[in-house]
Amino acid sequence: MRLYPEPAREIPVYAEKDVVVAGGGPAGVCAAIAAARCGADTLLIERFAYPGGTATASLMGNINGYRNQKKPDATQTVKGIAAEIIYALREIDGLGVSPYEQEEYDMDKGELSYSYAVDTEKLKLVLLRMLLDAGVQMLLHTMAVDVIMDNGNLKGVIVENKSGRQAILGKAIVDASGDADIAAKAGAPFWQVIKDEAPRMSDNLMYKVCCPNATDSDKLHAVKIGKTAIVWGPGGIVMNGCDATELSAAEVKVRQQVYDHFESVKAKIPAFKDAFIVETAPMIGIRQTRFIEGEYKLTADDAINGARFDDVIAISSCPIIHFYGYRRYLEHEGYDIPYRCLLPRQVENLVVVGRSISSEQQPYESHRAMAPVMAIGQAGGVSAALAAESGISPRKLDVREIQETLIYQGAELRMEI
Repeated sequence: MRLYPEPAREIPVYAEKDVVVAGGGPAGVCAAIAAARCGADTLLIERFAYPGGTATASLMGNINGYRNQKKPDATQTVKGIAAEIIYALREIDGLGVSPYEQEEYDMDKGELSYSYAVDTEKLKLVLLRMLLDAGVQMLLHTMAVDVIMDNGNLKGVIVENKSGRQAILGKAIVDASGDADIAAKAGAPFWQVIKDEAPRMSDNLMYKVCCPNATDSDKLHAVKIGKTAIVWGPGGIVMNGCDATELSAAEVKVRQQVYDHFESVKAKIPAFKDAFIVETAPMIGIRQTRFIEGEYKLTADDAINGARFDDVIAISSCPIIHFYGYRRYLEHEGYDIPYRCLLPRQVENLVVVGRSISSEQQPYESHRAMAPVMAIGQAGGVSAALAAESGISPRKLDVREIQETLIYQGAELRMEI
């Protein structure tokens, strides 16, 4: 490979913040809101023109994981900001019909069911309003492309946008990129299944269709919102989502398959007879890339046996959906996610949230669902804010202080303070 020696140059410092969150997906949004509610001066960096990440840009319009999908399911394991989002959507008629088999709980009594179909356009609005209400500053159309390091301490990130190349400094950084981009660039160790050398989840392109003659009773096997439905589209792609060439090739391949795919769907589902495609997701739904090596790595035994940890900051009760060749439901009300899984080795002032926390494949396939991911994000935002306020690295925080703040913010940790 030929190399080009990029000249050194000075770039402007766009901002100096208490907390900088890189990535505005479900985890990043909750991290930014949580940090700002703690009083931290918070900046959220997002590459799209709106927040939501995979939920909006990939049309993954079903939020799963507020409790176990099957019994035992008495405990709502995800509350806090993730639950606030569902109630805010209900206020503007932004909820639809979930395609998952589940027991329906009474929202009026403060109980959420396993999953909710969401109107992805109204979700954009709800997330924007919540970010603004919390006082989060947003920098959209922006990519975090590099890191600012000082002897193993992460001091900030380099971004690129229409204004050019800029530096953003932060007392604490939250990597909510989904791909552990910041952690990897900072030198944190990680693991990744690149192709199919080990069990992994594949990627699909979602698309939205209009169903003018659909009725409430129609079983569409899709995310149903009024007269529209979001369909799990073509894919089954196994690629390295951190490689631009492979990602581009995958997008080109699946986008050419969408209309043929929908013809096959219509042939199987009579209610789709008169339906037509109105939108394809701006981005293929990428399920997994890098996973950091943290101070603790969640194991299959942890998930299957319902492990509890003293440093719990979130809970997942979702099934393990692929590794075993079937949807393996948990036979308990969820396993704890310890704070140590958010702390990458070898890098200070950094918290990692979302699907790339330190975990083996099996538990990842459970807590990757959006509800637990948002709970993890909220915990990351709280810890970043507390670290910034104290002037210490998140690794040195007293986890009890994090837990107390999370409970104050409405999170469920199955413990009392």
